Amino acid sequence: MRLNPNMSWRQSGVIIMLVIAGLVAFGIIVDQIVLPWFTSTRSVAAVPNVVGKDVNEARLILEQAGLVVQEPKEQFSAKVEKGIVMSQLPAANSDVKEGRNVYLTISKGYETVRMPSITNMSLRDARLMLMRSGLSVGDVAYENHDSIPANRILFQSVPAGKDVPYGSNTDVVISQGPGGLRVPDVVGFSFEEAQARIVGLGLRVGEVRYESSGAFDANTVLGTFPPADSVVGKGAFIVVRVVK
Repeated sequence: MRLNPNMSWRQSGVIIMLVIAGLVAFGIIVDQIVLPWFTSTRSVAAVPNVVGKDVNEARLILEQAGLVVQEPKEQFSAKVEKGIVMSQLPAANSDVKEGRNVYLTISKGYETVRMPSITNMSLRDARLMLMRSGLSVGDVAYENHDSIPANRILFQSVPAGKDVPYGSNTDVVISQGPGGLRVPDVVGFSFEEAQARIVGLGLRVGEVRYESSGAFDANTVLGTFPPADSVVGKGAFIVVRVVK
C-alpha cells in the first residue's frame, strides 16, 4: 500500500490501523470458520491396532485406513521379535481425520554383545570384565587342575567371541590347583600290599624304614609319614615304616 505524500500523519495512521484490523479479521475468519469447515469435510477414521504385527503388514493396514505412516523408530527388545510393531501413536481405536500421521516403534530384536575371554582370570576380575559388557557370571564350580593355578578360571560355558544377548551370563569352573590325595591307612598290611595300595592311588613309596617290633610279624607295616588321612599332592613320596 502506497500512501499519498500530501496526507497528514494522522490520516496515514488511520489508514494503517484499518489495514491491520482487516488482516486480523481475515485471520480470525480463516481460523474460526474456514479451517474448521475444511477439517470437517475430511472423513474420520478409527486407527487400527497394529501392535504385534509385522511392520510391512502394519503399514499396509494403516495406509488402507487412509492414514500416513511415518518412518518407524527402532528399539532393542528381549521380548519382541525383530520387525514387529511394539507401540503406535495415535493409540489403537482413536478417532482421527484421514491423512493423520501415525508413528510406529518396531523391535530390533535383542541386543547382542560379544562374550570376552575370561579364562586364567580371577573370579573378581572376570566379574568386572563381564559387567562392562552387560554380562555376568552364572554358576561357579571348582575343580582340581595340575597346570592352572588355584583361584583362576579354567573353563567358561559360553565360548569367547560368541555373540550373546545383552544381560546373558556364563558359568565358570575355577581351578583349585593340583589335586590333593589322601594317604591311605596301611598299618597291619604287608609291605607289598601297602606298596600296591599307595602306588594305586597315584602316590609313590619313598624311604622304607625298618624297625624292630615284638607285636607284629616281620614285613608288617607299622605306619607312614605323612600319617594316614593326610592330604598330599599327586605323586608325593610316602615314607613307610616296616617291621624288620
